[in-house]
Amino acid sequence: MNKPDGQGTFSPEIFVPAEKWTSPERDAAEREKLWPKTWQMVCREDRLIGAGSFVTHDILDDPIIVIRTGDGDDDLSAMYNVCQHRGRRLVDRTHGKLGREITCRFHGWRFGWDGEVTSVFFEEDWDGCPAFDKSKLAVPQIRVARWGGFVFVNLDPDAESLESWLAPVTEFLDPFHIQDCKPHFWKRIHAPINWKTYIEAFNEGYHSGETHTLGINYRVVNMPGSAAGVHGRFWSESLGFSEYRLRGAKSWTQPETFQENLWANMAHQYDTLFALTLEPSMKAADRIRDLPAETPPEEVMGQFYQNIVEETEKSGAVFPKDLTMEAWLNAGTDWHIFPNVIILPSTDGALVYRSLPDPKDRDKAYVDIWSLGRFPSDYEGPDEPDYYNNFEEFIGACPFLEEDFANMEAVNAGMKSRGFKGATFNPNQEVQIKHFHDMLDKYCGKL
Repeated sequence: MNKPDGQGTFSPEIFVPAEKWTSPERDAAEREKLWPKTWQMVCREDRLIGAGSFVTHDILDDPIIVIRTGDGDDDLSAMYNVCQHRGRRLVDRTHGKLGREITCRFHGWRFGWDGEVTSVFFEEDWDGCPAFDKSKLAVPQIRVARWGGFVFVNLDPDAESLESWLAPVTEFLDPFHIQDCKPHFWKRIHAPINWKTYIEAFNEGYHSGETHTLGINYRVVNMPGSAAGVHGRFWSESLGFSEYRLRGAKSWTQPETFQENLWANMAHQYDTLFALTLEPSMKAADRIRDLPAETPPEEVMGQFYQNIVEETEKSGAVFPKDLTMEAWLNAGTDWHIFPNVIILPSTDGALVYRSLPDPKDRDKAYVDIWSLGRFPSDYEGPDEPDYYNNFEEFIGACPFLEEDFANMEAVNAGMKSRGFKGATFNPNQEVQIKHFHDMLDKYCGKL
């Protein structure tokens, strides 16, 4: 294990100086070199149903608009949401339906879904003016692609493809068919923290034993991590059975069997997180409690998996045929898609986090949380997020996450202290966060 040396300096392998979070120079570098050069998740595809449907999105000071242009899966267009006449934002709404033309509300210039100028009031006034070239006044297009039921954009026309960018994430997550899931809930918070503070909190499980104390003792779970291309991941390794206190119980219980331990962990997620373990997996976990105490763990897991498939199909939803038990266990616990997305896959769907910096305040971020599940075809999830102006407003919405949010605010405040020189990461369970900062240095340069 790396430790501070006798001179008070730290090994660069695990240490990241505080300036990487607090420096205005790093903020400026991220603005110019990171956000315009990386693939950014915009929205769920199910917000773009039918030709003319659109979603607007801001990447710091760059407003964009994504439009469904036809009936095909890849019939999508993305462009800057800016009129080329005087710079007014073209579309003020966050989503909805467009007519065949997009009209600027300032002077009435009109543009097609491809950004081309279609009409200009008093166009004859520009006769003979070399600056008035419609082909050069078209709204610049942006690269757009999709994966996992999400739409992504990249402001860099020379960036690698989304498919290449996401490797090797897709190899592990494609079997979960996240694109077929629908939101169980969707929440958005204007969080009082730096965007990196939010992402880092969900990019490791090392905190679980001390932070998440409502109903499970996570101190018996080791959660090592690793780099994965530009991305990162971690997984869970149980070191024993977790004491639990669930559903109003006043005292803690020590599980006596593997199946009891598994059930308790599922029940805790179901009761407090409202994600990852949804109704099919909870019913499947309830069923394994009846297995004989001497049932080997591998048989318990096999029966649990089969129960999940059965309960999913009984609900009227489709369970992916390529989501085998091996693929499920291989995926691990948590994937960080660089720079600002976290995905935790489960047999019931996924839990997805996204963090976007507030363009006006480095100590604030806009964060989205999707709990995605497998539902019957007629299920309609929320088409708008529940919005919270801060963490205080969120209290009561999700007890599990509230434990995380208290830490985030304290970290965001503490890292500014003259007494904090920087973060010293656990080289086993937080190596993926150090890798995150290595990738930030790659894009933004070292301070």
